Amino acid sequence: MFILMVTPEASPFAQAGNLAEVMYGLCRALVRSGDRVAVVIPLYQQVHQSGWPISFTGRTISVPLSYKALDAEIFHAPLEPGLDFYFIRQDSFFDRDGLYGNCYGDFQDNAERFIFFSRAVAEMVEALEMDIDVCHCHEWQTGLVPVYGRTRYRERPRWQHLPVVYSVHNAGFQGIFPAYDFPLTGLEWELLSAQALEFYGKLNFMKGGLVFADLLSTVSSRYREEILTPAYGCGLEGIFHERAADLVGIGEGVDYSRWDPAQDAYLASGYSRNHLAGKQACKQQLVTRFGLDPQPTLPLIGMTTRLCERKGIDLVEAILEDLLRLEVSFILQGTGEERHKYCLQEVAARYPNRMGLSFGYSEALAHQIIAGSDIFLMPSRYEPGGLDQLHCLRYGTVPVVRATGGLDETIQEYHPETGQGNGFKFSDYTAEAFKSAVYRAVTLFHNKAGWEAVIKDNMALDYSWESVIPQYQDLYRRALEKRRGPRRVSEYDLEN
Repeated sequence: MFILMVTPEASPFAQAGNLAEVMYGLCRALVRSGDRVAVVIPLYQQVHQSGWPISFTGRTISVPLSYKALDAEIFHAPLEPGLDFYFIRQDSFFDRDGLYGNCYGDFQDNAERFIFFSRAVAEMVEALEMDIDVCHCHEWQTGLVPVYGRTRYRERPRWQHLPVVYSVHNAGFQGIFPAYDFPLTGLEWELLSAQALEFYGKLNFMKGGLVFADLLSTVSSRYREEILTPAYGCGLEGIFHERAADLVGIGEGVDYSRWDPAQDAYLASGYSRNHLAGKQACKQQLVTRFGLDPQPTLPLIGMTTRLCERKGIDLVEAILEDLLRLEVSFILQGTGEERHKYCLQEVAARYPNRMGLSFGYSEALAHQIIAGSDIFLMPSRYEPGGLDQLHCLRYGTVPVVRATGGLDETIQEYHPETGQGNGFKFSDYTAEAFKSAVYRAVTLFHNKAGWEAVIKDNMALDYSWESVIPQYQDLYRRALEKRRGPRRVSEYDLEN
């Protein structure tokens, strides 16, 4: 199959979060399995800074935007055989420091930016004469692509019978904007209705994808069940229920060519499940870098996270001093809210030999923390999929997670009686429940034989993209079959 991936970010060109890595891993795995993939993203400033060569295709398309039209230049990068990247250039929208916002918050014109991007994608498919089999759109920024494909462009040859799959990576971010932005779409006013794009009087991009796509997916089976509830559906649980038969949960995978402790160039020393000495060297590297107590008998707890309550940083703050009194070391890399930075800095000042902080994000340090830590914390309030816990398993680092979404699906509680399980979990979102799970991990750490058995078993687990790609291919086949049926989503009844 020839699949067009429409996404607001993708490694190695532009990244704001895990979505970029997920897209890169998914696309490369599809190509390795025999499919052909084209990825389209905006031509951000980050793309120019990535160091990868891109070239102008010679094609410029005119994209309607309300009463005017703006040019979109199409650029191209053939990354590897079977995997091509395309970029939509409009510097007034995308040549900025940041993908969706900056330190002051989201860009105020994000509705206009991603309306333009979505319609440019619809035009690009025709302009480049792309005979794709499936269009797969990701996250709220692309939610209008299925809408355009089934309305304004439904009679265009390449959209007429094109199946569209829409993936929700996080229902907490939906692309909700004032109704006065709707005229920018160029869509009929009838679509600003409860049956289509309207959401409590506003315009909702994600709702467009959910209503108009042929099939829907999300990033874990557990999260699929969670978004059917008011607690996690974020106001869209009714639509998730209506389309439950078309909604599947497929777990995320790991690209082990990039996440392999035996060959990771970021590490002080490589190691494997049968030769673990290098992991101690990685731990020593971290301890030295942050000036911590070098005692190897102290468990080293690590985190790479966003400093926000969705990621459970409030729970970390609530138990941190109790942990440090427990004779552990703690290292955190994070970006986010200033109030959390101040709180962490105050604790670190009281425990200068036991706690290290790095504010910002470094890919190298992220790899080093996962490799050098003994225990890794992910106390998320909710976590649709999650990659770090999967990286931890391969790197012999034991995860402590909250039982939610992809974390609950991939981590099984360790039972000392049987020796079964790959980590530690807690369900109640409370400091006491979290602290109890961390204490269980620390207790196991001091059982040298039990600890080594767990990490060796974990390092043998397979969460590669190859293990989940058949599910995506089945999803694409289902979408193709659905579009060949007697009634198509493009025949959406605007009178409803």
